[in-house]
Amino acid sequence: MYINGKPVLHIVDEATRFNAACWLISISARATWDALRMLWIDTYLGPPDFIVTDAGKNFVSKEFTHLASSLGTITVSVPVEAHWSIGAVERYHAVLRRSYEIISDEAPELTPEMALQMAVKAVNDTAGPDGYVPTLLVFGAYPRMTDYSPPAPTIAQRAAAVKKAMTEVRKLHTVRQINNALNTRNGPSSTLVHRLPLNSDVLVWREGGTGYPGKWRGPYKLISIDGETCTVELPNGPTKFRSTVVKPYYKDDDSEQQDEEQPAPEKAPTTAPLNVLPLPSRVVIPPYKPDDTEAQPPRPQREHRLPSRYRDDVTHLQQIAGLFLQIASDGQFDESRRREVTGLLERGVFVAVNYEDIPLEARIYGFRFVDEVKNKGTDKAFEKSRLVVQAYNDKDKEFVLTQSPTIQRSSQRLILCIGTSKDGVRFWIRDVTQAYIQSTTKLNREFYIRIPPELRHYFPDASSESRTTAIWILKQGTTGFQGFGVIGMQTDDTLIVADEAFAAQEEEQIKCANILCKPREQLTTRKPLRFNGAVITEDAQGITLTQERTCKNIRLVQDHAADTVSSRGKVRKNASPHEQYVAQRALGAYIASVSQPEASFDLSFAAQAVQPEKEDIKALNKRLQWQIDNSTRGLRFVKIDLRTAQLYAFVDASFANNKDSSSQIGHVIVLADAQNNANILHWSSTKCKRITRSVLASETYGMANGFDAAAAIKSTLTQLLHLSEPLPLVLCTDSKSLYECLVKLGTTREKRLMIDLMCLRQSYERQEITEVRWINGNSNPADAMTKSKPCRALQELIDTNKLRIDVDGWVERPPTKRTPSSKSVRFTTPDTTPAL
Repeated sequence: MYINGKPVLHIVDEATRFNAACWLISISARATWDALRMLWIDTYLGPPDFIVTDAGKNFVSKEFTHLASSLGTITVSVPVEAHWSIGAVERYHAVLRRSYEIISDEAPELTPEMALQMAVKAVNDTAGPDGYVPTLLVFGAYPRMTDYSPPAPTIAQRAAAVKKAMTEVRKLHTVRQINNALNTRNGPSSTLVHRLPLNSDVLVWREGGTGYPGKWRGPYKLISIDGETCTVELPNGPTKFRSTVVKPYYKDDDSEQQDEEQPAPEKAPTTAPLNVLPLPSRVVIPPYKPDDTEAQPPRPQREHRLPSRYRDDVTHLQQIAGLFLQIASDGQFDESRRREVTGLLERGVFVAVNYEDIPLEARIYGFRFVDEVKNKGTDKAFEKSRLVVQAYNDKDKEFVLTQSPTIQRSSQRLILCIGTSKDGVRFWIRDVTQAYIQSTTKLNREFYIRIPPELRHYFPDASSESRTTAIWILKQGTTGFQGFGVIGMQTDDTLIVADEAFAAQEEEQIKCANILCKPREQLTTRKPLRFNGAVITEDAQGITLTQERTCKNIRLVQDHAADTVSSRGKVRKNASPHEQYVAQRALGAYIASVSQPEASFDLSFAAQAVQPEKEDIKALNKRLQWQIDNSTRGLRFVKIDLRTAQLYAFVDASFANNKDSSSQIGHVIVLADAQNNANILHWSSTKCKRITRSVLASETYGMANGFDAAAAIKSTLTQLLHLSEPLPLVLCTDSKSLYECLVKLGTTREKRLMIDLMCLRQSYERQEITEVRWINGNSNPADAMTKSKPCRALQELIDTNKLRIDVDGWVERPPTKRTPSSKSVRFTTPDTTPAL
């Protein structure tokens, strides 16, 4: 190992984990051996039977091996890229290095030799294997640290202590070895490597530097095989590797035949045109030829049956494979696949290259088609196919791919509320066609793709390799827009609320950028819009957001294995009750987070059941049945007078009402005007992550969580609407103790709770919180976020879009004017319109 760039010889006893270390003058074999003798052999019990070393040149040299064998010691060098073979020493490197750094910082006057010896002493005197101190295992006594330490034991006592300690250590080692053997799964197969003849070409796995992935390098010649150790001829000499990091290197038969047919170097081989590539290569595995002269014993193999959960997956995959072959043979998606390939080739996504031009270390990927029938079961059904490159095992793809833009559900509701309340604006939906490949920016690196023989007929001038040169990201414009408009993006779907001026400019800029889009759809009373799994409809009362189609996909959880159907129509055979519970709860929670806040608590409470029992399944089925029966129930957004609008944040908490005695916190955020017209913007029902020891703590954490969400919505609305003053924010709670702590400067002894109270009080004093109200619990809509019983306040708010609050206490204070230069809110200029 190295400490501060200087070499250190680190020794660890296999049985007791007793450490020893010293600085090396040089890393030569002689200097290493002299340090080993001084540090261990001539100090303790003499030369050991075996010495296991790493693959350093000073350990594998003939000089070091000869010096060790002269004392009757056998040296065993672990192969390259097999750090786990000496894992005990590797793990103690970090401990010794950290101890040395601490001692050097605390006592800088010490010499490096003294500091290293103190670090070794600290490691040996602390806990070793399973809590046993290495010093006790070696010397039979605990080290004396202070005057209060017990006196040193006698020789007989120390011998007895060593005997007992070593007996316990042997038991611990035996138990650990048995557990490791029982829990070990079948490792990587090395059968192909053992079948290779000598001097075969192989690839070896070499780890990359810090922050860089490893890769297979080669080809190199295989010199010999000794058990699971393979000796490979590298450019710097023969090197030993484990068989698990060695694999055969396969050559193309076509290239070998071409070399034999064209031995004359003066004649240049004829190359194919750039748009025509050779046939795909064939991988040939050398056949196994047993050696009669040297019979090898068969390798023991354990036969395991797949668990039941994996057997169902195998059956499901076989059914999918059969369905795919049937579809491929019937030619059902033949036309949609041709359209997909033609569109990609016209945009220059793929470019044909010669096989000889591909770099040796480049990876060649496969691809597949994802086929789907849109609007299935209707007269508007059509086939859709997408070509997907299979780069699932490529670690470097994180530097190429980007995350898709995804709108938050609260932002989606905020757009609907703004569009309903602002005059002269309309709603549109736009779908961008193949958004990921409509950019002029190149990929960070090239991807080479092999066309399978069964899909080659979709490509004109069929080629076996192709290269993608399109970046998978949506192109963004920088042109400023006039008028008012807000755009919400969900991957390639966009929800637009804008006036006529902004909509006309948006349409013009889309055409100028040559972005392929489907025709824009406008929301009318006769034509609803579908966005992000929800349906947006318009009537005389306002805009309605529902998820009727998604609610129809809900199925009640059975107490036995049953078949389940996903939202895309895929059938999963014999799903266990636990799998049904997880899937249906997630589907119900998704619906509740978009348009049904009444179901939030029950589904959040159901998520806390790790191993659901019959009572949990019964409670979840009750809520799922309610969602099925009320599939048409959703949220309505009515017109709000933005001049008198205020943002209300209702918060509530239930102390220790969960099964694990944790608290449930929740909030409901509403935008309302002076006429009590109200729209629900956001809600949440979650388990409190902190430990609460009082009702006040639960209520405080619930208010802090609700204030964070409300402050974000307040800042967004203030900027989008270009308000001259920040939007008023009113916090409402039914906890009198929390109300008095904020408005009457109350205090508490809990330090963690004091921090949250001080933050809330500071925002209240700065009038970032306009008002704090103590309301009646029966008029608190957030009560439904923490309890399973029906809440009349939330139900009435959803049905009537009217906000009625029974206020029990409030504080009247003069409002403080805020200029646009305030630090709490940053305003944008009216020339540009931000997008959610």
